[in-house]
Amino acid sequence: MTTTSRDTCPDSCALKDRGCYAETGHIKIHWRKLVNGAGLSLDMLCRHIRTIPGGTLWRHNQAGDLPGTGDQLDAKALARIVRANRGRRGFTYTHKDIGQPRNLAAIRDANARGFTVNLSADNLAHADTLAPSDLPVVVVLPASAGKVSRTPRGRKVILCPAEFTDKVQCVNCGLCYLKDRDYMIGFRAKGVRKKLVNAIAEGNTTP
Repeated sequence: MTTTSRDTCPDSCALKDRGCYAETGHIKIHWRKLVNGAGLSLDMLCRHIRTIPGGTLWRHNQAGDLPGTGDQLDAKALARIVRANRGRRGFTYTHKDIGQPRNLAAIRDANARGFTVNLSADNLAHADTLAPSDLPVVVVLPASAGKVSRTPRGRKVILCPAEFTDKVQCVNCGLCYLKDRDYMIGFRAKGVRKKLVNAIAEGNTTP
């Protein structure tokens, strides 16, 4: 599991500064240290990825986004991560703007080459707008959501298994790695700013 600096996060993410789980607790302490070149360089990261045993499931970015500042995706840097991941089962999530053709092309290429990049939706309506990309989508759900939800346009969303059983974690699940799945994966609003996150998940930015 990796963590990437906060400057990679697009301002378009509805949770930025407004309830992102990485902005609280122990993750926040670690995340804030990743400034001014702190942490691994891209070369070091790729070397580390290549040491991961073949076939291993691993998660990129427990916080942060794909390479590049804000909505600008550094396609060359992403391609290097994708190459380093060859033979392994890396996956991650992004809020980068897929309305930018270069971003969309780079994300599609990553998925085609075995590094699964899930598009992150702020709520169910937003998920419907991302679905036509034919890329895997994850979405923030209201705190009251059950194991199965539907978007306004009827697309199926299943709740992350780790949210209803302690026997499942990212390391032994793998659903987010499946790029050709016919459903979205949802994560319920939670954390110390749950009320605000829940409002965003319900499509209301004023709780």
